[in-house]
Order: sequence, then structure tokens, then C-alpha cells
Amino acid sequence: MDEGAPIEIANDDPLWNQAIQDVNAWRGACLQHFSAAEAAVTETLLLLKAIPGRGETVRLRHLIGQRFDDLSKLIEAEGAFAQEGKAAAKALSNLRTLEGLRSFLAHGQAKIALERTGKWIVILRHVSIRGQQAERLMLLCEQAEAEERLADLKRKSQKLCSVLGNFRRTVKS
Repeated sequence: MDEGAPIEIANDDPLWNQAIQDVNAWRGACLQHFSAAEAAVTETLLLLKAIPGRGETVRLRHLIGQRFDDLSKLIEAEGAFAQEGKAAAKALSNLRTLEGLRSFLAHGQAKIALERTGKWIVILRHVSIRGQQAERLMLLCEQAEAEERLADLKRKSQKLCSVLGNFRRTVKS
């Protein structure tokens, strides 16, 4: 009985292993910045809810997109905290331009490719259900672009966290 050629197991290629490690580190760093922003938004909503005479309209909902929406409504031009929240509204709006990336990072399945130059490319595929229909999305990111996205996210997240901290101190006093 001829068993054919044996299946060769790929040996541990250091470049490949490094690419996998780098992509996962990039995803983790991005998620950490989103998490910091999400915590700042949630803490802000909790504080606003506790303010007598002004916090009654504050909603505390489960999903982070809902919390972003709720805070946005409270600090936008017609919101209950519009006067104190101008800087926070701008910072929140700036961060939300990257909100779509979060779903890919947290829920996307990654496929990694390596260029001959040693630079990686990641393809993130995400399937969600919208209106009882599958919605299949894909994000392709080259290493240089991914690093730029991370730097942008870091900048916007840190700005939002700082501005919301100031906003909470202002509203508290």
C-alpha cells in the first residue's frame, strides 16, 4: 500500500512568526486605546447621571456604540451639557471616525500575508447580522497603514480621555 509522499510540516520561520506576533500586538494595542476611550465615556455617563437636576435624561445602555451616541447627544449643541461639553463633543466626534475599525479588531478573523520585503499585510473579515441578513465585510491593511492607524487612534483616544477628564471635573464642581 503506497502512502504517497509524507506531508511536510512547515518549520518555524522566524519572519512568519514575527509577522503573526506583530499583527496580534497591533490589534491588542488598538483595542487597548479603544478600551480606554470606552471607559472614559462610560465613567462620564455615570457621573452625569448622578448630577441632581440634570442627570435624569442620561441613559446608561449596554452597547458601547449606544453609549457613544448617548454622550454625543448630551454634549452636542442642544444637549443638556452642551455648554461644558464643547471640547468633549469635538474629541468624541474625532474618535468616532475610527469606530468602524473596532469591530474588525475585536470580531474580525485575521488572515496574514508576508511580502518579500518582510512587511506584513492583514486581511480582517467580519460577519455580522443586520436585518436578519448576513453582512460580510473585509478590511485589508498593510503594515505601514496599520501603524498609521494605530498612531491616529492613540492620539484621538488620549485626547478624548484627557478632555473627558477635564469635562468631568468641570461638571462636578
